Amino acid sequence: MSHAFFLGVDVAPAGEGDSPGVTHALFEKSTEGNGDEATYRLDHIRHHTDAASADDRADHLQGLVAEQPYIGRTSLIVNRNTTFGQALVDALENRGMDPVAATLTEGSGVAAGDPDELGVHLGGIDAVRTIADLHWEGKVAIESHTTETASRLAREVQALAEQLDEAEGNIEALGASTPGPSFDPEATHVTSAALAVWLGTERSFDPSQHLKESPQTDSVGGA
Repeated sequence: MSHAFFLGVDVAPAGEGDSPGVTHALFEKSTEGNGDEATYRLDHIRHHTDAASADDRADHLQGLVAEQPYIGRTSLIVNRNTTFGQALVDALENRGMDPVAATLTEGSGVAAGDPDELGVHLGGIDAVRTIADLHWEGKVAIESHTTETASRLAREVQALAEQLDEAEGNIEALGASTPGPSFDPEATHVTSAALAVWLGTERSFDPSQHLKESPQTDSVGGA
């Protein structure tokens, strides 16, 4: 069985004088046998309501991926849309890590980032559609976790998958999107998980592999 881990991080917009809320979701991507399609299992998800600093969060994430079984098998992706998100990307890079800097955009569409960075411009709708599609196909496992954040994630991804089925795949018709860069800027539990799973569909089981030169969103099985 092949397996790898994908860690998605999202930052909620902070009010004046408030510390931002940060959520990280860690998924294991695996296959049961040679040639089998990949599945995604939530390993854990954590929400921090009072992130003291980007350096503090970067230290925490660095320590997490240095543990077994994650060491050498984990790829990171961070929503850089907020000031704190960009600072977190910088802090991780300063620690010798290679996070994918995700710029979430309105609507759909995906494109590679600047040539001198490991980044991607990704439609929030595409990220959400990816995890909803995979959940509907039975390729994402979330329900076994009992924390409130994980339970909320399971409920909302299940609801999205059901709505996507009713809308015959047209997630833009669900009325779930907002004028912001993702379907709900406050739903960091969903966005962090969607980013992690989306990155998993874009990479093989080799964590040293960078994004495909032309990222895809129409095939979510992920080998």
